[in-house]
Amino acid sequence: MRITFVLPGFISIPVGGVKVVHEYANRLSEKGHFVTLVYPIHLQTNFRYFLKKFLVNQYDKYTKNSRELYYTPNPKVSVLTVKNISEKYLLDADAVIAVGWQTAEYVYRLPHICGKKFYLLQSYETYFKNKKQILNTYHLPMQKIAISNWIIEELHNISENAEGRIPNAINPDEFFLENEINQRPTDIITLYHPAKIKGAKEMLTVLKNLRKKIPQLSATFITARHPIRSLPSWINVVIQPSIADLRLLYNHSNIYLHTSHWEGWPLPVMEAMACGCAVVATENKGVKEYLIPEQNALMAPIGDTNTLTAQVNHLLNNYQQRKLLVENGLKTVNQFSWESSITILENILHRNT
Repeated sequence: MRITFVLPGFISIPVGGVKVVHEYANRLSEKGHFVTLVYPIHLQTNFRYFLKKFLVNQYDKYTKNSRELYYTPNPKVSVLTVKNISEKYLLDADAVIAVGWQTAEYVYRLPHICGKKFYLLQSYETYFKNKKQILNTYHLPMQKIAISNWIIEELHNISENAEGRIPNAINPDEFFLENEINQRPTDIITLYHPAKIKGAKEMLTVLKNLRKKIPQLSATFITARHPIRSLPSWINVVIQPSIADLRLLYNHSNIYLHTSHWEGWPLPVMEAMACGCAVVATENKGVKEYLIPEQNALMAPIGDTNTLTAQVNHLLNNYQQRKLLVENGLKTVNQFSWESSITILENILHRNT
């Protein structure tokens, strides 16, 4: 098949949804499909979104963040950076897949020669300010594909359907256990993102609470950009680590703290589990696709910093329970594979083209 993925702009930082699409592209191409990734330079969405992108770009220039594509697909995958999403720039295909609400209307307006139209839903993105515009994209007559059961349920609530789920997975060549869990110098590792729905405020509250209880507490923040806010000096901030360095950081950490309010199917939690971290997480819908309280993670209501603090403190002082969560976490990660997920995606594309 000839398959085109249309992404929401030029991506120069680590983004889970983009990483997933690159896994799709690489693995589909290895199976003999002709895959193209399209990166449009201009997307006319709304002024608020345009202003946000402009300010982020200016901040990246100021902090000298790389302006190159962060993810590089294998040589079999074609990459097109285009002025806009139109027939003029896209190749003929059997299937064209919109990635993100920002691309959906553009893909819908493409002529049939560009391929049967699909809409990949990696979250239910109504947390943006322009909720009505995003909901309208979910009613476009395109075949929708969802990565999580909770997204499918949300679509059912608005009388729409989606094929799936297509679970996210971990590449075992990238993330794996290479350091015993009783020999780890870092107490906590976490992903820092300034957006409110990512729970940065709660994350810092939990860490500061713990620091009062454990004066020698050590923590590492993984982040895509230089943090705007001032962070305590005892927090180690690592910006855009390589896969090898990220694996090393996970393998030197005891607990992965996840305070996000909203996720489609978060990859970092699974990456940390694959490297032997015990997980303490808020009960957002995305992690509930694979986390089970008291079995492979400790979980707290969203925003409940007191419970999160108590849970992390408990695990830091209870090696046996931490060990149990790690062992079950490794089993959980091994239940999902990209090979299985790509087969599901292939079947969906074949049935609908």
